[in-house]
Amino acid sequence: MTQPTSRPWYRVAAGVLPRPVRRRLLCLGRDLVSLPGRLKPGARPVPWSSLHDVGGGEFHTVGRAILNSLVNEAGLTPDDHVLDIGCGTGRVAFALADYLTTKGCYTGFDVAPGGLAWMIRHLPPAAAPFRIVRADVFNTEYRQKTETRAESYRFPVSDGSVDVAFATSVFTHLLPADAENYLAEIGRSLRPGGRAYVTAFLMTPERRGPAESGAAFVTFHPFGEVAHVGDLNVPEAMIAFDETVFMDWVAKAGLELVPPVKYGHWSGGGPKPGQEFQDVLVLRKTLHAAGAAPITSVREQDRLGFDG
Repeated sequence: MTQPTSRPWYRVAAGVLPRPVRRRLLCLGRDLVSLPGRLKPGARPVPWSSLHDVGGGEFHTVGRAILNSLVNEAGLTPDDHVLDIGCGTGRVAFALADYLTTKGCYTGFDVAPGGLAWMIRHLPPAAAPFRIVRADVFNTEYRQKTETRAESYRFPVSDGSVDVAFATSVFTHLLPADAENYLAEIGRSLRPGGRAYVTAFLMTPERRGPAESGAAFVTFHPFGEVAHVGDLNVPEAMIAFDETVFMDWVAKAGLELVPPVKYGHWSGGGPKPGQEFQDVLVLRKTLHAAGAAPITSVREQDRLGFDG
């Protein structure tokens, strides 16, 4: 029988504290655990979780793993225009800086200016042009000092100009109207045949019982008609969508699912070999959809540009 994995001390201690304090303690714990690696000679720069929390796992290792998934599952090539939705501190951008050629390009956006500023300071030289954009969008979890809503946000790219888009741990922090708009914007941004790599929590009838009873990694509560949340006071902290509704949004955006959803182990039961924590969807822009020609050049001043 597999022995349960022991929880880090800081997670155990944080479990009894109010959410804001708990989150700060979790970030501090990750930062303390990371100190030996940071102090090694020649260590690559790693952002402090206290600055911008992107979850567990070694920063560069996770970034390379996501890049591999983009290549193997979404068909990313070195010459593609990549759209990084919720780029944070550039976890995947660091890996893409080594991967993209002069024919490719990168656009990343996020709501947290501190994380973007760190990314710009530390991102290594790249052959491809990199454009980094601050999205002035409200989010209870990450950005409260604005009234602009994600449900009306337009991605900072032209219609049909993106070859591969990706959003990891983004839809798990979006309200229903925001998530529907982000899928529509993915559909607008992708060229016909372009692909998106998306992670989410998809609620199915089989998962609802365990999720609401506490068998999942947190207890989920019904939130409106189409979602479940881990914290009713901060719904964007973690949110799951009814799968049928989410797939309706996908179709409405002019996207199709290829191949079937790879369900994660977030809903309980423990991970199987190769299984991710969140559910993984690879979406393709339908070939008959109209779109603009892909970008063939980017201004030199946008090679490491920052908008916002």
